[in-house]
Amino acid sequence: MVRIQSVLCASAALLLGVSCGGSSSSSPSNNFSAAMNNANEKPAPPVASTATGTATFSVSGTTVTYTVNFTGLTGNPTVSHIHVGDPTASPGAVVVPFKVTLPAATSGTFTGTFTEADIVTTASPLITNLNDLLTQMRAGNTYANVHTAANPGGEIRGQIQPQ
Repeated sequence: MVRIQSVLCASAALLLGVSCGGSSSSSPSNNFSAAMNNANEKPAPPVASTATGTATFSVSGTTVTYTVNFTGLTGNPTVSHIHVGDPTASPGAVVVPFKVTLPAATSGTFTGTFTEADIVTTASPLITNLNDLLTQMRAGNTYANVHTAANPGGEIRGQIQPQ
C-alpha cells in the first residue's frame, strides 16, 4: 500500500511539478522581509527615534516587487534603499536605490519594482547582477533602510531575511 502511494505521489509530482510531503527547503527563497527600527542603525543615528517599519520583497522572474511601510519618522523620508552588509556592520554600499516618489509624511507606505538594471555594482562582496544580489539576500547580508533629514545616514534599518 505504501509503495502504491509513493508511486502515485511521484507520478503526480512529475505531472504537476509539485512536491509530495517533506520540505521544499532545497529551492531558494524568493520572498524576503525586514523589520526596521532605529536601534538597528550603525552607527547610532544623531537623532533618536521610535520609528519602525517593514519591508517585503517578492521575486518573480527577473523583477523584484517591494513594499515598505514606516511609522513615526522624525520627518519625511528623503531616500530609501537596499544596502549590502551584515547586522553588525557600519553602513554598507547601496545596491538598490528605490526609485519611487516617497510619501511626504512621517508614516506611510511606498511600493515599487526593480530589475537587474537597477542594481549598483559592488566589489566586496561582488554584486553585478540580480543573482548575486539574491545570493546576498538569501544569506542575510543585505538590509533595507529609510533616511530622513534629521538622520541622513538612516533613521530605521532592518536586515533582509528570506521567508
